[in-house]
Amino acid sequence: MVEERRLAHDARGQQGAVPRHRRRTAAAGRVLVAAAFAAVAAVMANLPSRAERRRALLAETEDHEGSSEAIVEDYLPTPLSTGQSASRAFLSLDEKDGRFCGKEGDMCKCFGRVRYGRLFHWSGDLTVDGSVNCSAALFGDPMPMELKICKCYPMICTTDVGICTPEPCSCPTSHDPAYEWGKKTLMTGDGTKCWACEKKRASAGIAVQGNSSFCPTQLGRCSLKRSCKCEQPADTKRVMRTKNGEKCWTCAPVGEGNAMGMDSGQKAMFWMLPLLWPWMDVPNSLKEVCNGCRALTTFVALCLVGYLLQVFAPFLRLDRFLSFYAPCMKKGEIWRFFTYFMLHSDLQHLCTNLFHLLDALDLEGVPDLEVSPGVPLRCTRDGPIASICYPDVGIGLNHVVGVIALVLAFGALLGTIKNFGALVQGASSVCFGVDGALIGLYALFLGAGLDSQLKIPEFGAFFWMRIGIIAFHIIIDMVQSICGAGKDTVGTMAHMASLVAGFCYVIIVLPPMGDGSLFTSDTPYIVNCGMTSPKYVTIEDATTQCLAFFRRGNGIEVATAQRIASVILGGGVLISIANAIHKRDITDDGIAVFSCGEEQRKPSEQKASNDATSELDRDIASLEQHVKGMQESVTLLDRLYANMPDLAPTQQGQPAAPAAASGAS
Repeated sequence: MVEERRLAHDARGQQGAVPRHRRRTAAAGRVLVAAAFAAVAAVMANLPSRAERRRALLAETEDHEGSSEAIVEDYLPTPLSTGQSASRAFLSLDEKDGRFCGKEGDMCKCFGRVRYGRLFHWSGDLTVDGSVNCSAALFGDPMPMELKICKCYPMICTTDVGICTPEPCSCPTSHDPAYEWGKKTLMTGDGTKCWACEKKRASAGIAVQGNSSFCPTQLGRCSLKRSCKCEQPADTKRVMRTKNGEKCWTCAPVGEGNAMGMDSGQKAMFWMLPLLWPWMDVPNSLKEVCNGCRALTTFVALCLVGYLLQVFAPFLRLDRFLSFYAPCMKKGEIWRFFTYFMLHSDLQHLCTNLFHLLDALDLEGVPDLEVSPGVPLRCTRDGPIASICYPDVGIGLNHVVGVIALVLAFGALLGTIKNFGALVQGASSVCFGVDGALIGLYALFLGAGLDSQLKIPEFGAFFWMRIGIIAFHIIIDMVQSICGAGKDTVGTMAHMASLVAGFCYVIIVLPPMGDGSLFTSDTPYIVNCGMTSPKYVTIEDATTQCLAFFRRGNGIEVATAQRIASVILGGGVLISIANAIHKRDITDDGIAVFSCGEEQRKPSEQKASNDATSELDRDIASLEQHVKGMQESVTLLDRLYANMPDLAPTQQGQPAAPAAASGAS
């Protein structure tokens, strides 16, 4: 019995020993795992961070690509180099994320800073005042082979009086329907461009219901009744629109509110049109305009002299010597291409052309005028001294002479295609030619975004206004041609041809813009193609020279644009030559000065021809007298027939009575 108890106790001891051994093994394993995790944590803590690895990679890349990085920085307008923008991440946990403003290839509209990339890979931020092309050519490629987007981090302008924001910004949303915040461009004391928001009358009105016959005078309120009147005689009736787009009417004192949404500086610049320059401070202003714009003022003087000689010295027969007559070109009278502008049909024709030319003085340059004592009219690179200035983007005297010569010849050739025997006079071709050159300059100025490079308040809007005036001239000319049932086909074709020729001259020649006081380059309107379209993906393609028209997205390579313009001008010349050959049978009708190509007659033949001409003139005179006598006889017969009595019988029963009476007489 004792042996059995001992054996049972030993068995229970062996059974309890196994679990204790296993517990000790598990505890040891947990200790080893904890030690391993601690070792891994220590190693990770000593390893360089992701940002440090990126910085090391960036330094290594810069060491290997030092010279190429400098070239890229010269061509790409990003604040960071390509190596930096390829691997930097700007988003952090405490940074507010921006808003989506466009995918790759779109135009991102933003007033603030824009970044390009995706997820945690972003390029350097770029300051934008309006819109920018969302492309790798402009920002660099932080994430190759992936679709990327642009994010805008808008900046809100200050609303405090006397304080402005030095970076591009936008105005906050007004919660008062009677007012709204309007963005205003200002200049600091050191000439830095800045922006601020000012409270102004809301453009969207609140319609007031009522039976009153008077328009509301409260700010932001209007009436839907068109027949309402102003209660105060000094107020003016104005048109507004509600938030739904409906027209409504209100009354306000004269001069209240900002006209056309412009601040005082912009309104002043709208009044500084080139047409007003000669009359700013007569006679000093006239002298300065003549010195600063010699080509156009000399052209105007020649027009005046030609008209005076045409009116007061008709014996000079300037019509024969200076007018353009296409058949005379067969005799080598080439000067007619460049002299017909001096002659005009009447005083109205002359005055219209002269005012048109004076309004294009800025094509040549801005004269040394002063808006007020010590305040020059010409803008400087650091901005205007006062709120009024005019940037000098003219092409200079030599190029203006070239434009005038080109448009005179091209307009005369194409204007006489339909009517080859038309006598062409007037300076209208030059008027439309300089308009075409101005449109070309303004288009390149706006397309390259040069207004954002200047410290001039919103001058891009002023250029658009100038383009609108030119478009108005073109529309009026077209309407006159249509309403005249095609009678002025020669003039309309010459005007449109000159307009195209002036535009093509700017593209082909690429004249300098300004006198160097605004831009460091003579041709600042030439931009890199990578700034105009995302299709230029390589560095070589992105740095190709392009011309952008009106907006950055309308870019075209310089060589391509010049080829197109050359084809247009060359095609017009070839068409004119073919037309002259086709209508070579049209004679000069005695207008030509030279007698080249005519056979010289012998004296006897010349005398016989003169005798025959005299005899023919006598025959024509006798025939005219005979015709005149016949006309008098016909007039006498008409008078006798009108005075003859009515011979028809008054009664059917007495048919013989009138005959007897007639026989008796």
